[in-house]
This record gives sequence, C-alpha cells and structure tokens, in this order.
Amino acid sequence: MIQLIADSGSTKTDWALLYPNAPVERFQTSGMNPSLMDDDTLKRLLQVEVQPELHTTLLRVLPDEAESQRHVASHEMLLDRVRFYGAGCRPEQELRMGRLLAHWLRARHVSVASDLLGAAHALCGDRAGIVCILGTGSGSALYDGARFVQSTPSLGYILGDEGSGASLGKHLLADVFKGLLPSHLVDAFLDTYQMDVATAIQHIYRESSPNRYLAHFTHFLSDHQHEEAIHDFLVREFRLFFHRNIAAYHRPDLKVNFVGSIASIFHKELTEAAEHEGFHVGRILRSPIEALIAPTSYLRE
Repeated sequence: MIQLIADSGSTKTDWALLYPNAPVERFQTSGMNPSLMDDDTLKRLLQVEVQPELHTTLLRVLPDEAESQRHVASHEMLLDRVRFYGAGCRPEQELRMGRLLAHWLRARHVSVASDLLGAAHALCGDRAGIVCILGTGSGSALYDGARFVQSTPSLGYILGDEGSGASLGKHLLADVFKGLLPSHLVDAFLDTYQMDVATAIQHIYRESSPNRYLAHFTHFLSDHQHEEAIHDFLVREFRLFFHRNIAAYHRPDLKVNFVGSIASIFHKELTEAAEHEGFHVGRILRSPIEALIAPTSYLRE
C-alpha cells in the first residue's frame, strides 16, 4: 500500500510517502489552509508544488520505473491513502479539502483532520493531555486519549493566536515602532529589515498572507534571544498564551504538550512562562510528522 501523510500549517506542509519495504520519502511544500484559501489557490498549490514532488518521489521509490512512468502519464491512481492533517481543516472544510486532494493527487482514499488532531496523535497517542500548536498560528485543546473534550478558539492572528509566530511578530513590530524596546534593539531591527511604518502597513493591511509576513520577524527574536528585553518579551507573550488559552481547561495536573517551530525554538522561555502560570510543559516536537509515520504511531482511520 502506498500511503501519503501530510502535516500542514499556514506556512509549510511536511509530506511523507510510505511504501512497503522502502525508506520513508519526505518533501516539503507551501502551507495549505482551506479556511483561508479558495479552491483555485489550493488547486494551484497541488498542481504546481505537490504533484511534481510526488511524481518525482514515486519514480524513485517504485521498483519498476518504466511502469511508474506509464501510470503517471496516464494519471491512473497510484496512492492508496492520503492522510492530511492541516491548519484550517475544521469539520466544514474536511469534505472540500478531501475532494481536492483525492482529485489532484489521484488517491483512492483520503482522510482530512485538523492539525491539532495530528498533534494529539503525535504527542499523546492514546493518553490524555493538553495539546497545543505554536507555529505561524496557535491552537490548543484538552484531549482524553481518543477525542477532544474541550478547546479554546484561537480566533486568528487579529483576535487571538497568542504565542504564535504571527502574534509575536505583530507585537514585536508594534514595540519597535512605538519605541518600547531598548534603542539598540530598535536600531538593530530597522537595520536588519530596512523598513519603515509605511512599508509595514502596506504588507499587513494591503497585501496577502499578513500572518506569514508577521511570523517571519520571529527570526529577529531568535537572533537576539540572549537579550534580557527579548527574553522578557517572550515570557510575557507565552504567559498570555497560557492565561488566555490553557487556564480554561482547569487541568493543572496534565502536562501541556506542544508541536511547532515557535515552541521548539523558544522552549526555555515557554517552560518559564508555564511555571509562572502554574503549568508544566511535557513533550515538544518541532514537527509531528516523524511521530505520525513511526511504526508505533497512533493513527485512527
């Protein structure tokens, strides 16, 4: 059976192709969020980015290259199953996303679920825990080992997404232009990005994907992580995440587990913030894909 597993955020999608008696093949494409993207955008990403990578990988792993080329040329179905865990894959978007994946990837069976459920399977398996995502966006839920029993809506980068790359970038940018950071950090930021208020407003209010634009400023936070002001900034932001999202579960007995680049890069500040708010951090995975493709992976049909 040829199986394709995907973990997709707003910025990137990690893909893993599983084929019997062969090493796992991995590739990466842009993120696909059905709640933020229309069919034409998703179709373009599947055609321009995913299909070429998939076909190249299939040609490499199938034992008979000539046969695989024949299948690709005739557009016959080569994938037995696609499992897609994605940001924005709310219940009302699952059927739509599944239909697009099945058509453009030529898959016999497709299952679509939220990236948060993928994180739960990767982090907790069949054990109870609090599951969180801290990447470009953020999300959290209380997981009982089989399903989510409570969740706090993330509300996106404008109304929520506390602790996410977009939220960190938004508040960093505001602190820079309002002069709330030490002057040497303000100067370093402006020197690094060569920007002014007008440029920032153009990108955020008038161009596409402002959440991704804001999230890319987290590189500055990472580069200056040793600065006391940046450390305090990060701890303050992560404390807001725990206060506004995790406290509502009233389960300080459970460890809080994370997937996502932000959680991985700033794990020290995240752990410190958790302790301030009375919580304990459990597992942190930069990406859940490795856990999802492991032989012992807990994957539900």
